[in-house]
Amino acid sequence: MKALSKLWLCSAFALALGVAGPACAHWEDQPPHQMAQLGDLKLESGSVIPNLKMSYVTHGKLNAAKDNAILFLHGFGGNHHGMDHHIGPGRALDTDKFFIICSDALGATQIGYEHSTSPTNSGLKMAFPQYSGRDMVNAQHKLLTEGLGISHLLAVTGMSSGALYSTQLAVSYPEFVDGIVPIVGSSFSTSTGRFRWPLMVSMLESCAGWNGGNYDQNPKECATQALSVQTLYFYTPEWWDQHLDTPEAYQRWRVAFGAYYLDVQDARDLYYLYKSFYDFWLGDTPGFDGNIEAALASIKAKALYIYAPKDQIFSPKNILAEVALIPKARAVEIDSIAGHTIWYDADPQATVAISRAIKGFLAELTASKTTGR
Repeated sequence: MKALSKLWLCSAFALALGVAGPACAHWEDQPPHQMAQLGDLKLESGSVIPNLKMSYVTHGKLNAAKDNAILFLHGFGGNHHGMDHHIGPGRALDTDKFFIICSDALGATQIGYEHSTSPTNSGLKMAFPQYSGRDMVNAQHKLLTEGLGISHLLAVTGMSSGALYSTQLAVSYPEFVDGIVPIVGSSFSTSTGRFRWPLMVSMLESCAGWNGGNYDQNPKECATQALSVQTLYFYTPEWWDQHLDTPEAYQRWRVAFGAYYLDVQDARDLYYLYKSFYDFWLGDTPGFDGNIEAALASIKAKALYIYAPKDQIFSPKNILAEVALIPKARAVEIDSIAGHTIWYDADPQATVAISRAIKGFLAELTASKTTGR
């Protein structure tokens, strides 16, 4: 009954707010959270994270050939439930066909459940070494190969920053994956992003209770304030006007989105995540000397980029420029006033279109394995 009640609440949120599956993570009938103990992780900087733990859930079954595995990478400040509404029998990530691995990134920022190693849950606080976006991808690779014994992926998909890291995985490990599906994300930043990221870092640093990051009690209001700057751009102005047209509608959205995202962050972990994202450049992958065009051109995997022309976080122009540089890439446009948030069911029609695109792409990858093309 409790699981059904929570499912009903999900439906209520979806109807009232455009917030569906991810807002209701961790109900009782979902696969159990698991934790991989992976030993030390050497970072790009030469520093080492001792005793790396990676949390994850899996859906479906790994076949005997171990060639039906798909990795999902969540977005900035998210968790491994971000794609739940696309996972299940007959859905885009079809559990009758595929083995879906949904993990929490290195440095996972959300509070409330045991998750992957971060500055706070490691106990190191600000002595934790600064990690990079590539370190986050390397941690995922370590989880798959050492934790789960998977030497090859059929596909990797992710939304927002998870889309960027999907592309990074294909650059760092060119033989490891057959296809990538980046959703509303790009390796190229926007000019407004270059303004927002330092602003959000400075908001954390100047917030009461921050104490140089060495606090004992999480000042979660600091994280909430910093994330609120970013959240403004998640949707288009048209979406805000249409869905939050009264104070009561805003309050319903604020309570739901707070429980899902805004009010469940550890400020210190978020600070590290901001720094890793702002300093990221795919062209700095070893072997490419800062040349992002060469890095993208090196990708051997097939690529399907899914983007929203009204996205205010990752510019559609930049996404299309990236697609043009990857040899076996194409893009699907999903036009919606939900903008950047088409990925989490803020627009049910966009969800259907995304599902159709992913299904078709995965069918192509599966067929290619069968025919050897």
